[in-house]
Amino acid sequence: MALRIYLVAGFNGGAGRSLTAALLAYGLHLHSRRTLLVRQSYAGSVSAIDPIGATLPLPCCELSLPMPYELPADLTAGLATTIHDADARFMTALTNHATAEIGPDGDVVVDLCCHDRACNAATISDAAVILVPARASMLEIDWAFRGFSHIRDTQRYRETQVPTLLAVIAPDSERDRQMALLGAMLRDCDPERDLMPGEPAEVMVQVPFLDGARLTSLLIGRPIWRDPQLIERCRAFAAAVANRADAVPLVLPQR
Repeated sequence: MALRIYLVAGFNGGAGRSLTAALLAYGLHLHSRRTLLVRQSYAGSVSAIDPIGATLPLPCCELSLPMPYELPADLTAGLATTIHDADARFMTALTNHATAEIGPDGDVVVDLCCHDRACNAATISDAAVILVPARASMLEIDWAFRGFSHIRDTQRYRETQVPTLLAVIAPDSERDRQMALLGAMLRDCDPERDLMPGEPAEVMVQVPFLDGARLTSLLIGRPIWRDPQLIERCRAFAAAVANRADAVPLVLPQR
């Protein structure tokens, strides 16, 4: 079995990418998979202490997004975009590091940064599945939907078929309402089922929700990973995502 890469992507900070990536990596680890969690950074980003990586019972590391190519000033914008979209240097470095760390057939969960080059076409094409976190507020749902749409459009134009999921982050009491709202937005923005041929439920997965007390425990360096309820939910979360990765992807109509 080849190395399997799970991407957690999004274009806005504070969307829940890092926590979603950690919960997924922990869930895969609980399924006895050799798992590596990678936090992507980029030049100019603020480096901060990662309380999640410090307590997770699996290997974690940081890997930098390469600097953009230095292109001729007279190059057309379209050609420059094509070159940057095809930039596979990060994925090459990721594969080499992961193979050395966990072997050629493990699982790698990547917490992509919100830089506009982070989730390019080359990165998308090497993924087994892509998660876009969606929190409960209307603004955060809108950002998640924009990221989801961008990734699906990139796949359509590049003839790439990678399962792309909205990772729903909400307390149990609000989860049904949020999923209904996301489903309505998907249908209102895609009435011809051009962007998303299937049903909204097919592109949603539920992320284990951590309340304020658990998040505070993480921030002060106290591991929370032995909680039986969290273990059960992380197992289910990872199984649901892995099943989507194994499923036959929906064919996106070409424009």
